[in-house]
Amino acid sequence: MKILVDHGAYENFGDLAMLETAVERLRGIEGAELHVQVSPLSWPWGNVRSVDYDVLTPGWVLKRAARAMDPVQPIRRKLEQAAGSWRNKVFDRVGRGARAGMPLVRAGGRRRALARWCEDYDALFIAGGGDMNDVFPDALWRCCALINAFAAQHKPVFLSGQQLGPMRHGASLRLLQAALRGTTFVGVREPTESLELCVDAGLDATRMAMTGDDSLGLQAAGWDTVESLLARSGVTRGEFIAVNVRIGDYTSVSQRQLGDIAALLGRLAQDSGRRLLAVPISVAEGDSDVVAAEQLRQQPGCEELRILEHASLSAALLKGVLGSAYAAIGMSYHFGTFALSHGVPAIALHTGDYYGQKAKGLSGFWGDERLALAIEELGADALNRVQAVFGDESLRAHLEVRARDAVQEWQAAFERNILRRLRELALRSGSD
Repeated sequence: MKILVDHGAYENFGDLAMLETAVERLRGIEGAELHVQVSPLSWPWGNVRSVDYDVLTPGWVLKRAARAMDPVQPIRRKLEQAAGSWRNKVFDRVGRGARAGMPLVRAGGRRRALARWCEDYDALFIAGGGDMNDVFPDALWRCCALINAFAAQHKPVFLSGQQLGPMRHGASLRLLQAALRGTTFVGVREPTESLELCVDAGLDATRMAMTGDDSLGLQAAGWDTVESLLARSGVTRGEFIAVNVRIGDYTSVSQRQLGDIAALLGRLAQDSGRRLLAVPISVAEGDSDVVAAEQLRQQPGCEELRILEHASLSAALLKGVLGSAYAAIGMSYHFGTFALSHGVPAIALHTGDYYGQKAKGLSGFWGDERLALAIEELGADALNRVQAVFGDESLRAHLEVRARDAVQEWQAAFERNILRRLRELALRSGSD
């Protein structure tokens, strides 16, 4: 049995944590062969292979032409607008049940019909992530096109650890909901908008669940390795406040807001007597947390900010680092999740609907609304609010219990809803 494993994990250690965790468990299915979309990870197991492919988004020809016209900005903008308009029309038509042409996939150096390419596989697994929304329309199309192709061939489709939404446009919402109806099971990582989207799509309790984030199943690096990295970064266990800021074309963080964040962090460090350590989760060129930390360090109040040595990081190592912090405050969803899964209080800063959903989902999952803080609210009382969270011993006790329960619940949900069903499929496939 051949399982296609799709994902959006590239240079983001949170996404890589989810992918690594899922593949490590899926590979144990007897008789299964995993074909995993290319990623920075290497797989030491014989039944796991990498496959390079790209599902072409509607309007891709116009987008390619727009890139070629880069020196002529007015023409490029018109081509990009035309590509976006065509993409949205196709999203709407497919969401309403029309075929709207044949999706194409680029694989093996050539373009093929996606449906024909999917015939080589017996099941689809889409690893957890935060890109099934129209903030990232190309990723949304890739996932929905794959789901539709497998569903049309009556093959099982599993999603795990997903953030679904936010959805800003009706066409994108219809596209997503139509695809969700073709799935076998959808696991979402937060109990708010993602779960509501599944309900609105008509999924019943046997086909959806709030499972938590797949990174809950990742084992953190050993203490000796973590301690060595912390020492090189100039901090010690339990005596630093972890910090994370994300700046990119989808994050909506202004320079004024960056200054507000720096001012708050500076006061936190001064009042607590603890060092600030920037811990990167994304190291991608367009939204590198290292670059954002360097910009933050240039702001008044954060001149003493230290940046975690980032030459040879891994998801397990970062999870261990964040589990060693006194407390954490930052934007990345997995920055917060890594800390909270060790019982470390973590406040999710947010601005805009995309990070707003992440922060509210995180606070909802961990059971305390104080864990979400809007960047627009970093006024005079923000310092007191943050200090109250960090100093709340009852919260720390609650998080320790919640973390243990969350890991066990995630393991049980992944086993019950995904692994067990795929084992049954592999057994039937082997007996045919």
